[in-house]
Amino acid sequence: MVRFAPALFALLLTACASVPNVALPVEAQLHPGRRMALPEGASLIYVDTANDSRCPPDVQCVHAGDADVHVRFVKPDAVLDVTLKASEQGQPRAIGTWRVTLRGLGPGPRPPATLRVDDASR
Repeated sequence: MVRFAPALFALLLTACASVPNVALPVEAQLHPGRRMALPEGASLIYVDTANDSRCPPDVQCVHAGDADVHVRFVKPDAVLDVTLKASEQGQPRAIGTWRVTLRGLGPGPRPPATLRVDDASR
């Protein structure tokens, strides 16, 4: 068993080295179920969009409507579900030491969302 220890150590070291080194800000257009890597081994998952009453493209509406964009922050020691409002697009929201901003939300039943994560201390 002792003979395998160096090989196991090398394998673990390689696995740790494969964690991406991510620097903020991070911005990505995500589809529901997709994630973006964040610093500290964390990630942001775009879960889905609900209650979408936004006006469809090329249609003139009396009321603009809104939508709830559900995201999930996953850290090695915690999971936090957050709802962003389409009507608050462009307004950053503090989530712990980070700020998340909904930069855009596409049309359709499973719209892509453009999300940006910044350091809240800046």
